[in-house]
Amino acid sequence: MKKVYAIAHTHWDFEWYFTRQEARVQFAYHMDEVLDALENNVLNYYLLDGQMSIVDDYLSSFPEKKTAIKKFVTEKRLFIGPWYTQIDEMVTSGESIVHNLAIGSQIANDLGGVMKVAYLPDSFGQGQDMPKIYNGFNIYSAVFWRGMPKEKNARYFYWNSNDGSKVLTANIKNGYYAGVQLVENDDFKDLLDRVSTDTESDELVLPIGGDQRSVDYNLKDRINLANEKLSDEYIIRESNYPQYFENLKKVKNLPDYSGEFIDPSASKIHRGIYSSRADLKQIYDRLERRMTYQVEPLMALAKSYGIEPKQGLVDDIWKTIFRGQAHDSSGGCNSDKTNDDILHRAKVADQLSYSIIDYLVRKLSISKNSPYDIYLWNPLPIEMDKVQTIQVSTKSKNFNILNNNGQTIDYDLLNQEIQNSAPLRRNTEERKQELYYISTISIKTTIKATSCVGFDIEETDNTNHSDMKSSSDLIENDFYQISFKDHQLDLTNKQNHKVYKNFLSFEDGADAGDTYDYSPAFQDWIINLDFSDADVKVVSGKYTNKITLKGSWKLPHNLDSRKEKMLDSTLEYKLTLTLEKGSETIKYQLDTDNQTLDHRLRLILNTNVNAKASFADTPFGFISRPVVDPHLNDWKNIGYHEEPTAMRPLIHFANIHSDDSSWSFIGLGSKDFQVVGKDFNKLAITMFRGVGYLGRPDLLRRPSDASGLESKYVETPHSQLQGKYTFKGGIIVGNEFNVADLQRQHLLLTTTPLFYQKQSLNRFTNPLRYFMVNKAVNFMDEAEQLINLNTDKLVLSSLALTKDSSGYALRVYNPTNETIEHAGTVELAKKAAVDNLNLNSEVLNTLETSTTEFELNDFKPGEIRTYGIYFIK
Repeated sequence: MKKVYAIAHTHWDFEWYFTRQEARVQFAYHMDEVLDALENNVLNYYLLDGQMSIVDDYLSSFPEKKTAIKKFVTEKRLFIGPWYTQIDEMVTSGESIVHNLAIGSQIANDLGGVMKVAYLPDSFGQGQDMPKIYNGFNIYSAVFWRGMPKEKNARYFYWNSNDGSKVLTANIKNGYYAGVQLVENDDFKDLLDRVSTDTESDELVLPIGGDQRSVDYNLKDRINLANEKLSDEYIIRESNYPQYFENLKKVKNLPDYSGEFIDPSASKIHRGIYSSRADLKQIYDRLERRMTYQVEPLMALAKSYGIEPKQGLVDDIWKTIFRGQAHDSSGGCNSDKTNDDILHRAKVADQLSYSIIDYLVRKLSISKNSPYDIYLWNPLPIEMDKVQTIQVSTKSKNFNILNNNGQTIDYDLLNQEIQNSAPLRRNTEERKQELYYISTISIKTTIKATSCVGFDIEETDNTNHSDMKSSSDLIENDFYQISFKDHQLDLTNKQNHKVYKNFLSFEDGADAGDTYDYSPAFQDWIINLDFSDADVKVVSGKYTNKITLKGSWKLPHNLDSRKEKMLDSTLEYKLTLTLEKGSETIKYQLDTDNQTLDHRLRLILNTNVNAKASFADTPFGFISRPVVDPHLNDWKNIGYHEEPTAMRPLIHFANIHSDDSSWSFIGLGSKDFQVVGKDFNKLAITMFRGVGYLGRPDLLRRPSDASGLESKYVETPHSQLQGKYTFKGGIIVGNEFNVADLQRQHLLLTTTPLFYQKQSLNRFTNPLRYFMVNKAVNFMDEAEQLINLNTDKLVLSSLALTKDSSGYALRVYNPTNETIEHAGTVELAKKAAVDNLNLNSEVLNTLETSTTEFELNDFKPGEIRTYGIYFIK
C-alpha cells in the first residue's frame, strides 16, 4: 500500500500583479483562519510557505499574535522558515542566499523553531550549489517544482553538490497546487495515480494549497472520504514535510542527481526573466555588492577601532534586498505598480547603505591620530592595488598630492569645477565670491588588507598632475590598445599580440514577449548597430585613458514598424571604454535614451573562439552549459512548455574560451547572455529589453496560455524601459580561463573608493557631511592590517562580524571542480582563537586557540569554508 502524506499549505507571493500592501491585507485575515484551524484541530499541521517575510510583516502589525504563532510552532504544528523570501536561485549571489537563510532561520527560531526543509515550490530553476548551501545550515532535505530535465525524471532523489554535500529531494512535479483536486474533486484515484509516477517509492507527498489559498476546513473529511474509496491501494494521512522526509529517507535505491535544473519539462521556466526589468536587476545587484564588499566589512573594521556596529540597520537593508530577490520580484514579472514599489524599496535601501559607508569612513578618518588630509580605506582582507578616482576640494586651482613619506605623487586631473561657498542671495550680483575648486582625480594606490592609507594636499603653483591629453583614435595601457578606425573598435592584446577587429558592437531585435519571457517577433528584423555617426572623444593620462563614442541609432519604433522595416525611432547612446594602469579589465559604460518599444538591445563581443560551451559563475562556483540546448529541436515533441533557448544567467561573469584564448564579460547588474553567431563566436549580453505586458499568449518561443494571468492582459508600460538608463561592466580578453581571477577582477571593478578628505570648504560631499560628527570616544588606533588573506586560488566571499559581534567571520571558497592543495594562509594583527563555522555561523570545531597566522590547508572541489576569528584581549 502506498502512503500519501497530505500537506496543507498556502503559497504566498507577497507581491506579483498585486502589491505587497494589497497582499498584507489578505494575509492578515488568512492568519485568523490558520490559527483558528490549528486551535480547534480542524487541521493537524500547516505550512506557511517556508518564508518569514510574510510573518515578519504580519507581526509588525499584530505583535499580539506572536504568542499564538510561537505556541503552534513549538508544538510542531505550524511550520515556518527557513527562508526570509523564496529567492530566484539563478541570478542571486551566494552571500545574499546565505544571508536570506540566516535571517529567515533566526526569525523562525525566535518564534519556536525553523523548518529544516529547503522549500522553494515556485522558483524558476534550481541552482547547482544549493545542496552545499543547505547543508551549511544543517538542512538535508529539499522541495521544489520547476526545472527537472527529461533525462532526470525521478520524483524523489538525492541532489548532490561538487563538494560532496547532498539533500534528499522531493520534486513536486505536479505543482504545489496538485492536492487541491483532493478537496474539490472526487476522482481520488486519478489524482494519486498522477502523483505516484516516476518513482518506485511507496512514500508519496501531496501538497494541498495554492496561490493565496484560504484554509481548507474540510480537509479531514475529504481525506477520510478518499481513504474509504481507495481501499487497499493508497492510504492518505495528514502530515508535514519533516515527518514525510523522515519516512522517505528509509527508502532505498533512490537515484543521485547533480547540477542545475532549468528545463521547462513540468512547467514553464521563464529564462526571459534574467533580462526583464534591467533597472531592477541593476539596483539590487549594486545593493548586494555594496553590502558584501563594503558595508559589512567596513562595519567589522570599525568595530576593531572601537566603533560599535549597528546590526539593526544592516539587517533592515538585507531584508529589503531579500524582498527584491523573491522569485517574482527578482524576475520583474509583475504589474507596474508592484515594480514601482520594488524600485522604491531599493532606493530606500540604497540611501541607507551608502549613508552607513559615508558615516563610518568619516568617523574612522577624523578619529585617526595621524593628521593626513585624505584617507582611503580598504575594509577587505586582501590588498587593493588599483587606480582610484576621487574628488578633492581645494582653495587653489593647483595642488600636489603627497604620500605618507611626504613625497609628491602623480595624479591625473580628470575634471575641475569652480564652486562658491558664500551664502546665496536673490540678487546674484550681491553674492560674495568665496571660491574653491572641486577636482576629480585618479591616483594609483596600494592599500593593505583591512587598512587605510593617508595622503596630504599641498596647494601650490607648481602641480605634479598629468594633463589629460586628447589623441585622435586610440587608448592603451599595460594590457590593451583600443583604436577606432573605419567606424569600428579594434582591440590589440599586448600580452599575446593578437589583434581583434570590430571586437565590440551592438545589435537590436524585436521583443514580442512579456515580462516573463523574451520572444522574437513572428516577422523580426535584427539590426546590427555600428558607430558610423559617432562623435569620438579620446583622453589619455598616466593612469586613466578613455575613448567615448556618442551618437544615435535608427530603430523601428514598435513591432509594426519592425514588420515593415521602418526606421522611425532613434536611440541615443554614449559608449565609454576606459583603460586604467595595471588593470586587465576594460571598463565599459553605455548611456542610452530609449524611446523605442518592444525591443532588445545586446552588447556583442566578437571573439576568436568557436565555442561549444559557455561558462558563468554560480553562487559558489561556476558552470559549463552547451551553446545549443540539447532539446532545442525536439522540445515540442517531448512536451516542454517553452523553447529551451540557450539564454543563460550570470551573477558576476560570463565567458567563452579555447585552449589559448579567453573572453569574459564582467557584469554590474546584467544577468542574461547567450552565445550566438554561425560559429558560436559571439558573446551577446543583454543590456535591456522592453515589453508592454505582464503576460502574452501564443508567443513564438512559448506557444500556449499567457504566463501570469491567463485570461487578462495586464499592461506594463514601465517595463518598456523608456527614458535614460546607464549600463556598466567590464571586458577581459586573455589567454586562459581562471575562475578565481575573474572573481578577483569583478571585486576590483565593483569596489568604489572609500575616501574622506578633512576640509571645511565643501560641506556637501555627501548628504551627511553637513552635520557635525564627534571623534570616536573609545577609538583604538592600533588595528593595522587586521586580517590578511593570502591566496590566489580561492575566492573571497565575505568578511563580516559574527552573529553575536564577538568575532569576525571570514568566508572563502574553492570555485573549481578540482582539489586545491595548500590553498594559502591568513595573517592576523594579534593573537586570536580560530573556529571553523558553518554558513549559519555555528561552531563546527576549533582550529586554533591562540595564533597570529593559520594555514588554509587543502580545499575540496567546490568547498565553502567560514572561519570565525576571535581576537584575544
